[in-house]
Amino acid sequence: MNDIKTTTQAPQTVKPAAEENLLYIAIKYKNALIGVVLLLLCLGAGTYFWMQQRQANEQQASLQLSRVAPFLDSGKFSAAINGEGKIPGLKKIAAEYAGTPSGNMAALLLANAWYLSGDYTSALNTFKTVSIANKDLAAAALAGAGACYINRNQFVQAAESYQEASKKAENEVLKAQYLVKSAESLQQTNQIKKAAELYTKIIADYPGSTAAAVAQRSLWQVSGKL
Repeated sequence: MNDIKTTTQAPQTVKPAAEENLLYIAIKYKNALIGVVLLLLCLGAGTYFWMQQRQANEQQASLQLSRVAPFLDSGKFSAAINGEGKIPGLKKIAAEYAGTPSGNMAALLLANAWYLSGDYTSALNTFKTVSIANKDLAAAALAGAGACYINRNQFVQAAESYQEASKKAENEVLKAQYLVKSAESLQQTNQIKKAAELYTKIIADYPGSTAAAVAQRSLWQVSGKL
């Protein structure tokens, strides 16, 4: 009679399913998980509220900016700057809505209004604070600062500011015009050689442009002084 051989199988470790692991973790760390979830919910709600508030601020700033526009169009710069009646001025709009597109635009328009009203110091200080995403508008702020420096007889600073404006601008016409202004400012400081070099660069880099024509005439004028 054949012996019946029995084989003893080693007990197998049964691995818990993934769902069981998750359930175990959830039970063990439920307090921590609840805290994390609440934190994420709060952060999400905060971000959503911030975005909604930012959008609302931009809409309000844009509306207020549109109400100031008629003052600028008619040359009523004092009213545009300080406001009139229930219409807030650019100074208040720029301060209250700083960081929004319309708030930043208000700062640029405020600086321009100061400049046109003849207050070059206030204009310069405001131009320096302008922070705006559009590169041509950002360049306009630098050029505005350059114009203020010219009216304050600070031609070295004007030349530098116009150079920066040219670098910042994307529009080729503006880039060339700002370089002409920079060269003219250099002339005012008797840096004739540097001015001539800049005029030559404008003629070479922007052929056929109005700026190149102006640069050519100016180069003829200064050539006898080299």
